[in-house]
Amino acid sequence: RGFPLKHAHTAGALSQNAMASHSAAYLDEVRRRAAEAESRASAALADLAAAEAVQVALPAFTADVRDASELSVAECREQYVARFRPLLIRSIGALTDPTPWTLAWLREHCGQKCAAVNVGGSQMAASCEVAGVEVMTIDDLAQRIEARSSGRSAYLYDCSLPLKLPALCERLAVPVYFAHDWLQRTRRLHAFSRSWPSLFVGATGTRSSLHIDQWKGHFWMAQLCGAKRWTIFHPEDAWCLSPSWPSEAPRLEPTFPSLDEMEAQPGQYPLLRLARRVDVTLRAGELLLVPGGAPHRVRNGESDADPAVSVAIAANFVDGSNCAAAAADLGLMARRAAAPEHEDRGAAAAVAGLDELDEVALSADDARSAAAIGVPGVAGGGGA
Repeated sequence: RGFPLKHAHTAGALSQNAMASHSAAYLDEVRRRAAEAESRASAALADLAAAEAVQVALPAFTADVRDASELSVAECREQYVARFRPLLIRSIGALTDPTPWTLAWLREHCGQKCAAVNVGGSQMAASCEVAGVEVMTIDDLAQRIEARSSGRSAYLYDCSLPLKLPALCERLAVPVYFAHDWLQRTRRLHAFSRSWPSLFVGATGTRSSLHIDQWKGHFWMAQLCGAKRWTIFHPEDAWCLSPSWPSEAPRLEPTFPSLDEMEAQPGQYPLLRLARRVDVTLRAGELLLVPGGAPHRVRNGESDADPAVSVAIAANFVDGSNCAAAAADLGLMARRAAAPEHEDRGAAAAVAGLDELDEVALSADDARSAAAIGVPGVAGGGGA
């Protein structure tokens, strides 16, 4: 139990079922990632002092706080998105009509719409597992959150607005900083054409587990009500977080132990202190950028006693900075199944769509648009 990365080796001893159902290329990549993480962890454990010295000498990992009134679109994309740096943007202006969306407003305007709600309090996104899921109406969700007496916290997590609550799409704007998503500029429809923006609604005490978003997707979140406490780790330091690749259901991205557990038992997880991290609180009216590949954990509420309900909208996105990595992972996901006839057509269409884009022309167009728009010259701040 005490050995860090105690399960990282399991990808090298995949179950017979996994080997039979997954393609060789997919499994080879899972094994490669697990072996690389275990190799780095083992080397660090052999000489923790030397490993710590190496980590300290690496570039700092911080989350700058900027005001939308002085942050241009070009600077955001060039200095933060392209460099995989977290960023918190304040005073972003109105993104929704009305401003803000509250739990009461959502209940009034889409109370009878149904969605899958996590009722266990913690979304374990890295392994696509949840403590329990129920399909319920938004009205039922609101009652569960307001009552807070059932012992089973309700959390609406990553609910696709285009697919589940399409009427709300007419009442929101994508932040101009991130309105250049290449996945929304492909000729053909694909698995992620209508995935975002998505809606998050949860009371204090609900959370997402430590995880990495799939296919190196960058991520933005706009906080509408309440607050979220974020912990974000450097994308290159996931090996410090005891990652594991389960043998029965191999995935490209690892799962991690509970961050609470790792922090409470530093002797059991000595590599945690080597990981570069930032801890930020995202409050109403603020926007957060999480770079692709960065492990992160989120807790709803300004504190554990915060009575406010957290309401936020968010999306993953692809641009020139992560397109190659995203396409590579999407390609592996498309061909994950051992049998060619079981290809994931949605993921394959995403790869084909990205491949058709003229990346040079798109990057130049994005740069020109970013320079021309520049948030300081846009009335109202952050919408597009």
